[in-house]
Amino acid sequence: MNSLPIQRKLSLRNIGAHKLRLIMTVLAVVLGTSFVSGGFILSASLSKAFDDIITVSYEGSDLVMQSTPDYPLTRDMGDDIAARHDVEKVEVTDMQSIVLIGPDGSPYQSGGAGSWLLPFSSPEEAVTDSSATILEGRSPASSGEAVINAGAAERSGIVPGDTITVINTEKRAELEVVGLTELSTSTGGWAGVQVAPEVYQTEFSDGESASRILIRGDVTEETLAGMYPGFDVATSEEAAERETEEISSLLAFFTYILGAFGLIALLVGTFIISNTFSMIVAQRTKEFALLRAVGMSRQQLTGSVLAEAVVIGLIGSAAGIGVGIGLVRVIVTVMEAFGLGFPDSGLAVDAGSIIIPLVVGVAVTVLSAWVPARRAGAVHPVRAMRMGDQASTQPVKGRSLAGAVLLLIGVVVTAFAAFMTEWSTTERAVLTGVGALALITGVVLALAGLIRVIYTVRPPGGGVVPLLAGTNLARSPRRSAATSFALTLGVALVSVVGILGASISASVFGAIDEELRADTVVSSGLIASQGIPGRAAEDVAALDGVAAVVPSIWVPMSVGGKIGNTDGVSGLTLALTVDPNAAYVLDVVAGGFDGIAARPGAGLSRSAAQDLGVSVGDTVEVTSPVTTNTARVPVVVVWEDAAAFTPVAVTEATAQEILPGRDSWFTQNLFVTFDEGADAEAVHRAVVDTINPYGVLQVLTKDEYGVSSAEQIRQLLALVYALLALSVVIAVLGIINTLVLSIMERRHEFGMLRAVGMQRSQIGRMVTIESVHIAVLGAVVGIISGVWLGWCFVRTLSDQGITRWAIPWDQMALIPVAAVAVGVVAAIWPARRAAQTSPLRAVE
Repeated sequence: MNSLPIQRKLSLRNIGAHKLRLIMTVLAVVLGTSFVSGGFILSASLSKAFDDIITVSYEGSDLVMQSTPDYPLTRDMGDDIAARHDVEKVEVTDMQSIVLIGPDGSPYQSGGAGSWLLPFSSPEEAVTDSSATILEGRSPASSGEAVINAGAAERSGIVPGDTITVINTEKRAELEVVGLTELSTSTGGWAGVQVAPEVYQTEFSDGESASRILIRGDVTEETLAGMYPGFDVATSEEAAERETEEISSLLAFFTYILGAFGLIALLVGTFIISNTFSMIVAQRTKEFALLRAVGMSRQQLTGSVLAEAVVIGLIGSAAGIGVGIGLVRVIVTVMEAFGLGFPDSGLAVDAGSIIIPLVVGVAVTVLSAWVPARRAGAVHPVRAMRMGDQASTQPVKGRSLAGAVLLLIGVVVTAFAAFMTEWSTTERAVLTGVGALALITGVVLALAGLIRVIYTVRPPGGGVVPLLAGTNLARSPRRSAATSFALTLGVALVSVVGILGASISASVFGAIDEELRADTVVSSGLIASQGIPGRAAEDVAALDGVAAVVPSIWVPMSVGGKIGNTDGVSGLTLALTVDPNAAYVLDVVAGGFDGIAARPGAGLSRSAAQDLGVSVGDTVEVTSPVTTNTARVPVVVVWEDAAAFTPVAVTEATAQEILPGRDSWFTQNLFVTFDEGADAEAVHRAVVDTINPYGVLQVLTKDEYGVSSAEQIRQLLALVYALLALSVVIAVLGIINTLVLSIMERRHEFGMLRAVGMQRSQIGRMVTIESVHIAVLGAVVGIISGVWLGWCFVRTLSDQGITRWAIPWDQMALIPVAAVAVGVVAAIWPARRAAQTSPLRAVE
């Protein structure tokens, strides 16, 4: 230890001597880095699990052929390849999405993993090691028999001998379960129902199509490519790598989301860390002056404080990585509880999961401590001779003026973005973001001046205790402002999200009420992979009292680069199979929907047509990410913008030209309109009875459909709120931290107050009032900032269907009440410590 440089020894001794201060500061780093680390660990763990699954699904094969819309595979191709002398073995595979209904009549909920029907393949027949292994019972041999993976059977209570129902796009079939299987590719809630290969070909497919051909042998990739020009031929390693990259890009979502909230937490923590180091420097002014007097240089003093920051950053980041691992386990457990289980291949902690949180945590801590460290180095040796409280009144005029200017700039820029309706949504959103940054920075700088003004004014009455509390806040406005702003930022984010959510819900309800003509909606509900079978639409349309059925069929296409929706992976566009006016209230600007299904063409909203610079009669290019087929078709109809209807559509004829196989067509909803004068309740019941046999499909009234749409928004917002709550937790810790350190700094003051007759309860009340003022001020400023920014963002997103602005008044009213509670709770421990100060401290 004696060989360590003096500043490093000094830093370590100071950290060890102030364990409470260390813990409070480290917590801010831990809470931020844990989410950053958790995002990387979760992504790495999922990548590892899927990598293992993909590897197994290709292991044992040498070449792989994949079916594409342009070049579909057939079973005959597999037979031709198997006949070659240089091919050892060939496996032709296929699978299709189904609705699975258990023996009790309840639909199986896969949690998004999907339910699938596929031909049974024994280990002897398979090329790869991913074939099914019979765990119980036997393999399917004839029509009406099937096996199911053990994981799905356990979740749904299926045992051998039970009868299950499977529904695909064409038919409904009853199957007896004759065995349970183990499949290496089954993950989470995934359900795999397997039937005999010949049964699959004759009863559930066209008998020719295949999705993949796996080949083992000496045949080369070039040879197969020569046999089948244009087909997707790759080595098993190349196919596995390509599939792994696709999955990794999807899993990166988790890293981005958790990382974003982790950075928000670190941003809030930055103010706490900076505040802590500022107070540490203020409390150690005499110590620093003595060190300067005995010969320590400014650089050494600054270096000692920064060394403390490095140690705290390392400790906090290392602990954050540990908490991040626990966070991942919690997420996985919760997802499994909701049937969204992930493949379990163990936690994967890669270099990024360790290095990035460490670097980020240390960097944030050191940057937060930089200004206080420089202030420590600037202490003059003469300060060693001063007695008593080393705190001094902090000048705030310059920063307050700068803050006011930035506030004004932020308000002007965000208002400009909100009203520039002729600009694109992207341009307005970027401008709003820039304005929001200026506004928030302005709040940071101006808050200290606001505190000085508010608490310097002496209101009549109120008593001496509130007066002393306000005086203390005004004496250290920067400290009070930094503490308060941590809560301001969290509340502002919650307010923005709340207003966006309320506005989206109001827009959805309003659009459905005003623009939807349909009386009943059949929805695919929780089905993520299949959608509504075509037979269901035919059955509903045949009912008495049903005037029209308008399906919303989505296809992976874009019109002139524009899409109507997204599935999270690719762009989707509505396929017009009937006149949508039967279900929607649409104002046609030009053209018309007459004979829309059979006419090659595209339809656009007024805004979409303006963006593309086209009108009825002009041609646009329709493309798809899943095929090389394209088409140049005329714009046949333009309608007024409608929040309940898509901005972009193609006719059924055009969709059929580009994707004739319809495998990637997805029917999400059926909008059902009743005959005029029909008994709405009776017809709705008839629709329910007709749809019930399809298992997981939902039948909703118009009002229920609006509630269901809004509920999805609320569920998403609930997740965002839960993550944003982290910033509020950090802000509360910041208030506690500030009060605790403030009490340590003000022990002489408390001793003097006790000596002149102030009671313990009065000192405790004074500290509590300070805490409540900090919390309430932060909450109020956060609400004002959040409401303004929320309004601006809603205005900016008006082209995206958010046409109504709404404030969640119950939430806004709750925030100040919660702030008072936060202030009181945060002050409990610091107030008790302050009240215990002895009067003898006044003479120390």
